[in-house]
Amino acid sequence: MLTSKVQELVINFHMTEACNYRCDYCYATWNNHVHSSELHHDTTQVIHLLDNLAAYFLHDNPLKHRMGYHTVRINFAGGEPIMLGSRFIDALIYAKSLGFNTSIITNGHFLNVQMLTRIASKIDMLGISFDTGDYLVASSMGRIDRKGSWLSPDKLIDICRTYRVLNPVGKLKLNTVVNAFNWRENLLNTVQQIKPDKWKLLRVLPVHNQNCTITDYQYRAYVTWHQSLSDCIVEEDNDAMWQSYLMINPDGCFYQNSSHGAGLTQSQPILAVGVKAAFEQISFNAEAFSHRYQPSLSFEYSQNF
Repeated sequence: MLTSKVQELVINFHMTEACNYRCDYCYATWNNHVHSSELHHDTTQVIHLLDNLAAYFLHDNPLKHRMGYHTVRINFAGGEPIMLGSRFIDALIYAKSLGFNTSIITNGHFLNVQMLTRIASKIDMLGISFDTGDYLVASSMGRIDRKGSWLSPDKLIDICRTYRVLNPVGKLKLNTVVNAFNWRENLLNTVQQIKPDKWKLLRVLPVHNQNCTITDYQYRAYVTWHQSLSDCIVEEDNDAMWQSYLMINPDGCFYQNSSHGAGLTQSQPILAVGVKAAFEQISFNAEAFSHRYQPSLSFEYSQNF
């Protein structure tokens, strides 16, 4: 048993690598990945994957005994999962019917009123990636689509307001990847208007583009500038991310980030060998996962950079 139990196990299912943005620092890419092999092309395969995950993780298993979790949440991610339209919505609704809690991490581009009306009540936590409130910075990062459209602060605020109307008990989370383009930026005004339940500040991983990485000084400076929002901020420096996420790629394989930019490791397909065998083929640090989900007892900032 872990020294500190967790209430909820989170499984990140990256349904697709496809995305309307081209962020230079995106970690959701897989070597030798072929989009035609993604499970969402066959609804039956997605259903079977979710069935297998439910049969293993929602019932007694070695990880549950060790971690002591009570609920399991499927976090739908990408790429951009909402690009899949009804295939994403069907998977979301089916996961909910199996007894999973559900969440999504999205760039927000497709979260219009119509889409939110369809999915808001099925999402226990809406997570939105928002790295900058400046259009020129967004362009430099690749956080715009081919037409030059982006998620502006005003649109983000409207989305969050609509979600809370449609799902008053749902949680709201913002994710910001702190990187070489945005580390000097101040998002206090925007985040204060949204009042998220959680604002996760992730230090960019040195996996694909070394030009986006930042120093300890730069990451700490960004956190410090936003310290008035410490009640909702969760920091994730690089060391906190290694092997602390439970992730499934679009082909239905568990995968894990190797240490310090060394690439990815992945299991055999879950549908081919089963959840137990596939899970044993990757490294997962339950203690590190538990630490990420523990409430912060203090929030300290160094003023001496």
